Amino acid sequence: MKTPRSASSGSSTAYTVKALVKALRILDCLAEDEQATLTLTELSRRLHLHVSTVHRLMVNLLRQGFVEIDPATGGYSLGYRVLRMGLRVLDRLDYRRVAQPLLRELNQKTQETVHMAILQGDRAISIEKFSSPQPVGLDPRLGRLMPLHSTGVGKTLLAFQREEPEILRDLPLERHTAHTITTLPELRKELARIREQGYALDEEETVVGLRCVAGPLLDHLGQIVAAFSVAGPSTRMTPERTPEIARLVKETSREISYRLGYKSTAGAEARSRDGRSQAEEDTAKG
Repeated sequence: MKTPRSASSGSSTAYTVKALVKALRILDCLAEDEQATLTLTELSRRLHLHVSTVHRLMVNLLRQGFVEIDPATGGYSLGYRVLRMGLRVLDRLDYRRVAQPLLRELNQKTQETVHMAILQGDRAISIEKFSSPQPVGLDPRLGRLMPLHSTGVGKTLLAFQREEPEILRDLPLERHTAHTITTLPELRKELARIREQGYALDEEETVVGLRCVAGPLLDHLGQIVAAFSVAGPSTRMTPERTPEIARLVKETSREISYRLGYKSTAGAEARSRDGRSQAEEDTAKG
């Protein structure tokens, strides 16, 4: 039986189904928009599609459970079927399961929000979070897209790439606050500093009043698979507190990366010292 050619081996448009592409664009639009729901008119305007086309596609998406409608407003949102599919993807991410207990422990030690993100195109996407028990804290939505040049996790994802990523040269360096890095030379200098010190800082670069310390998760090949951060209001995440949080972030980064199979000289030496210290304590107690 003749099998379809892969997109990479032939024309990328050979098997394009226009209606399917439009339906997927609708799902993307609903997923990325900050509003709770979008009406047919809003979707039509944002996607540059005729309202009747959007309506026809939406009827099928509703029927299959990919979208839901709010009877009160007539607006559409993603359905639980999309959530189930997303959770299946997350379940396949082994590093996520390895990282969860240690990120939860970091959350308990710092009493601040801890979240994990991965690279998606020219942005970072949040895939795990442990909220702060404090009255005021950061509560990032899972699936939230974040800029790379002005967030701790974003800069970490860029800094620990094996080679300078192609996206860096075309990255939109949008200014969010007075502290945002907006030039490529400045960003490259910042990424070099992050690699050297082993962690990244977000000094109110995306949101005024919000600071964070971020670290990388490296796999057995030494490649970055995700980044995580401790984030909170600048009233608690003060410069005086940064060294202690940075130490905890680096320890967590080393431990999770070790469990993912990453071996580094620094990590091995640290483990050796910890082992000797514990043995000396046991001997003293014995």
